[in-house]
Amino acid sequence: MKSKSKADTVVELRRAIDAQKGAVVAEFRGLTVAEITALRKKLRGVNAEFKVVKNTMMRLAAKDTGFGRLDEFFTGPTAVALTHGDPVALAKAMKEFAGGSPKVRIKAGFFYGKVLSAADVQVLADVPPREVLLARLACGLASPISRLAQALSGPQRKLVYALNSIHEKQSKTQTEA
Repeated sequence: MKSKSKADTVVELRRAIDAQKGAVVAEFRGLTVAEITALRKKLRGVNAEFKVVKNTMMRLAAKDTGFGRLDEFFTGPTAVALTHGDPVALAKAMKEFAGGSPKVRIKAGFFYGKVLSAADVQVLADVPPREVLLARLACGLASPISRLAQALSGPQRKLVYALNSIHEKQSKTQTEA
């Protein structure tokens, strides 16, 4: 019976690995049930899940997948946060939780088929939200156009100022005469 439940666990993990868009591998020591519950709640908010499983089960599930390259990080008390949504949001949530707790340490990440170091996950977590990046892109695209419009209107503006100056001089000389 135990073998069947272990096999089912491996199959379930394999499905979760295949469906994920990103993952963070973390070491945890001494987390209370309340802290794990708070972390799981935070991760559900970003469409992610937190799995604590035996390292051997995770290795078996990850075997023959790109996720298997994380094999070296499955030592000690390890948990995996898997996302089905935005990988950057997962990295932010894990960084925020790990930063507030000395009991959690990010070991590595896995995003779009690439293994990331803990430092890379930290950098990914510092990426601004998607909306901010899109706004910056829009401003960057609009800026050259507005500068071009200003440059093209410059000579016309100077002509108007010159004509206005001539008109003022002529009207001034006519009033004096």
